[in-house]
Amino acid sequence: MKQPRFRRLGALPLAGIPHAVFATAFVLLYLFPIYWMFISGLKSTAEIFANPPTFVPRQPTLASFEYIFLRENVLRYLRNSLAIAIPVTVLTLLLGSMGAYAMSRLRGRLVDVALVLVLLLQVFPEALLATPMFIIFKSLGILNTFAAVILATASKTLSFALVILRPMFRQVPYELEEASFVDGCTPLQTFRLIVLPIMRVPLIVVGTLSFVQAYGQFVYAMTLMSQQELQPATVGIYSFVGAEYADWHRVMAFSSIFVLPILVLFLFLQRRIVAGLTAGALK
Repeated sequence: MKQPRFRRLGALPLAGIPHAVFATAFVLLYLFPIYWMFISGLKSTAEIFANPPTFVPRQPTLASFEYIFLRENVLRYLRNSLAIAIPVTVLTLLLGSMGAYAMSRLRGRLVDVALVLVLLLQVFPEALLATPMFIIFKSLGILNTFAAVILATASKTLSFALVILRPMFRQVPYELEEASFVDGCTPLQTFRLIVLPIMRVPLIVVGTLSFVQAYGQFVYAMTLMSQQELQPATVGIYSFVGAEYADWHRVMAFSSIFVLPILVLFLFLQRRIVAGLTAGALK
């Protein structure tokens, strides 16, 4: 039996070497800002502005990290960011899955119009929507609360979830639902026990991307919350940048701590995220 060519990992075809070199260079270029952020947090103030710049700190120091932990209470900022991101993710998955499932099973012009309106909502920038939301939440008496930022952010992530999940739900065979009805399941039981397990990977993708968007929320947090003890880490990083001076080594140290949860999340879920993003293209 003829053995396939280039079966071993080390046997890379000559034609594929340029592609491998290009892919490696692209990955290094993509990861360089993250590397620069981490090493800049280890530099002193003088070395930050050194010319030419140093790609490896001459005298690494943890003074910037000690400052943000002891003086700026970075853990409080991270806790506030999680207090916004987790509820937004739960609301997006709960309402987005039910809404997308309903839109995938209903037929008619009204559903198409609703989907177009959802797509239009994605076009408007947050800076444009912040002022009317400020007026609405002020009349409701929920300014300077996590609820205001959670609802404002969820309105953005929910529209994203509907657009992404609706075509995924349409790929679920309706015969499975009919069989569950024959077995005595209610529509809610069918959705919970049959449809949702099949949609596990797309839901993980939508939940992860919604979490990242809510975790990095800045505009709504700045507009709807003025109390410092409630502000998330994005606003905390912004406080290091002034009109005439910026503590760039502390900004980089703060940013390094801020992105760690996101890096860990993508590290653990990278295969499921890639599988979910390519599922629609492969079917």
